[in-house]
Amino acid sequence: MKSHVTAALVGCGGIARSQHLPNLARSKSIRLKTVCDVNAAAAEAAQRDYAVPQMATDMADVLADPEIELVVVATKEDFQVPLTCRALEAGRHVYVEKPLAATPAECARVIAAQARHDKLVHVGFNRRFAPACRDAARIINRHGGATNIFARISDAYWDWGRGQPPGVRVIHEVCHVFDLLRWLTGADAESIYCACARPDDEIYTLKFKSGCVATIMNSGRVTWDLPKERLEIVTREPGAVLIEEFVELRAYGWLDEPPVTTYAGHTQPGGEFTHKHLFEKLGAPALEAFRRMRWEMRLRAEAGKTEAGDPELDKFMRESFPHVNYLVDKGWRAALEHTADCMLGRATFDGAGPADALAASQLAEAAIRSRESGEVVRL
Repeated sequence: MKSHVTAALVGCGGIARSQHLPNLARSKSIRLKTVCDVNAAAAEAAQRDYAVPQMATDMADVLADPEIELVVVATKEDFQVPLTCRALEAGRHVYVEKPLAATPAECARVIAAQARHDKLVHVGFNRRFAPACRDAARIINRHGGATNIFARISDAYWDWGRGQPPGVRVIHEVCHVFDLLRWLTGADAESIYCACARPDDEIYTLKFKSGCVATIMNSGRVTWDLPKERLEIVTREPGAVLIEEFVELRAYGWLDEPPVTTYAGHTQPGGEFTHKHLFEKLGAPALEAFRRMRWEMRLRAEAGKTEAGDPELDKFMRESFPHVNYLVDKGWRAALEHTADCMLGRATFDGAGPADALAASQLAEAAIRSRESGEVVRL
């Protein structure tokens, strides 16, 4: 029986360097043979930094290699649908980043291509594989399902995402929450309402066909010291689950569930790892402290002050300390491993496919329509 699949990574930009390259490099089930980017310098840097055997600047060269079984697509969403379809037409399986596309119509193209070629397409809604979310799903299902959910996804989007037009954070970021809520409830949404205070600072109220209601707080206007994500879930049997930024789960109302579970953080090969163990030991307080520390250091650096007069520490924080949004385990690595396990016959697919990407895209489109009309939009 085969022990691994051979893969190519197409797109060597931010998400590839922060997640896919380091995760593929240490995978036991995936052999990364080729990196590809239209920017030759980016492909060469990825090949050098991760000792990848081959690099390319043309997707055609990737698909001409008969050894390549899996194509990991991590580009801007403008290119992900055509690249995914090309890979499927060439008989390859695909792992493709979210959002799959900016519109439902583009997502539908991938559904049609997958149906024609019968290959696996795993869309990168990785939170389904976060350990905290897996435990939450188990608890919810044991206790009658979810009836009321509050989710917050907030960060300094107007800092790091300033190149995007106002109002599209719902497409790029909130899509994760849409997919996670559909997965946790086991149901599609039947309606959504958006109340907007200012661009990318709004709430959505959803009603699911299971009867569950949910509120999403979406803000790109906060500061880096605030934890990015929080999830609170009320179950049909009396009880509730709370997830704080993927490092801590609290269960309320059951003697047979531990009241507090903590989770190790996410690390990269050769990078800082102290937080990984502190999160597992201390949970949310450790995360709060790390976020606050990194935020304070950034403010001092922007003010032209080196950290406590220590240039070595300042250099370490700039070059070795991970981005605060990547400190926690949101399931990136496990999602890729699941793709390989399915291809190798070791697992049944339990990830998000193109139909799930379509559902998330339809919700984003409906949220924008509700924002513009001020009305509830039914799906």
